[in-house]
Amino acid sequence: MSELFPLPQELERVEYAQVYFHLEIGGYFDLPPFGLLQLRRELQQALKILLAEGQVDDPQQARSLLCPELPIDPRLRRLVQKPAPAFVLKPDISRHGLIEPKERLILPVVFVGTGLKQVALFSQLLETLGPLGLYHGSGQFCLDGVEAEDASGLRAMLWTKGDVRRSLMPPISDLYWWSQRQRSGGEQLVLEFSTPLRLLRQNKPVFKPKFSDIFPFLLRRVTALLASHGNLEIAVDPQLLIQQAGQIDVVANQLQWQDWRRLTGQETAQDLGGLLGELHLQGPGLAEILWLLQLGSLFSLGKGASYGAGQYSLRSS
Repeated sequence: MSELFPLPQELERVEYAQVYFHLEIGGYFDLPPFGLLQLRRELQQALKILLAEGQVDDPQQARSLLCPELPIDPRLRRLVQKPAPAFVLKPDISRHGLIEPKERLILPVVFVGTGLKQVALFSQLLETLGPLGLYHGSGQFCLDGVEAEDASGLRAMLWTKGDVRRSLMPPISDLYWWSQRQRSGGEQLVLEFSTPLRLLRQNKPVFKPKFSDIFPFLLRRVTALLASHGNLEIAVDPQLLIQQAGQIDVVANQLQWQDWRRLTGQETAQDLGGLLGELHLQGPGLAEILWLLQLGSLFSLGKGASYGAGQYSLRSS
C-alpha cells in the first residue's frame, strides 16, 4: 500500500467480533430468496415484546440495540446523520426454499465497538423472535447455540441450548489487525455484490451507478460506523479520497438491477430492488482506498446494510 494513505493506525482502537447464531427450525418452512434480508421488522416486533414484558434490565440500552443514539461528542456527530446499529447481519442468502424441521440456519453477525456489549441482548432478542418466526409469521425456531470466531479464524461455542446463560462475551479483535489480514496487492480488483445494493440519492434509487457514485456512500458508511460505535474519527481528507476514487478505471460494470421484494401499503404497492453483480476496477489508485473497500466488505453498504443488504466481497482479478 502506498505511503500516501497507509492503513490508519487508529483502527487499533475499534474492536469487533464475529458471532454465529444457530437457529433450529421448528417446522416445515418455505423461505423465499432474500427472505433473511427482511429481519428488521421481525426484530423490532421482538424488541417491543421484550420491553412490554419487562424482560430487560436496561430498557434504554435495549432500545439502542436497533435504534442507536447520536454520539455525545459534537466532533463525531457531524460524521453521523442517523446512527446505524452496531451490528451487521451476514445471512447466507443461498439458503432458501423448503427447510425441514430440526434443520439449522446459521446467522452470522458482526458486532462493532459498542456492539460488543450487546451480544447477550441480541441473543435474548432472537430467543424472543423464535416463536414469532423468521419471515412474516412463519419459520418458527429456537436459539440452539451461539458460536464465535477468534483472531486465528477458529470457531468455538460460547453457549448451547440447555447451558446456564452466561455473559456471552466473544473473542475480540481490532479492525487494524483485521485490515492487515485482508490486504491484497495488485492494481485490479473485483467487487462482487451478493445481496442487493440499494443506494438512494434525493430519496430516489440509483439504478446505474458508476464506481465514483458508489464510493461516497461507502466512505460515509465506514466513517459513520467508526464514529458512532468506535468513538473514532479517521484523519483523512474525504474530498481527496473521493477525487482519487473518481480516477480509478472501471474495466467492466456488470451490476444489474433486480427487484427482490414487494412493499405493500394501505393504498399502494411498490417493488423494491437493488444491484447485484460485479464491478471490475483497475489502477494504482486502488491501493490508496483499499482499506476502505475492505472495511466496506465487513460492514456492507447501502440501504438495509445492517440487516444483510449490500454485502460484497473483494478479489483480485
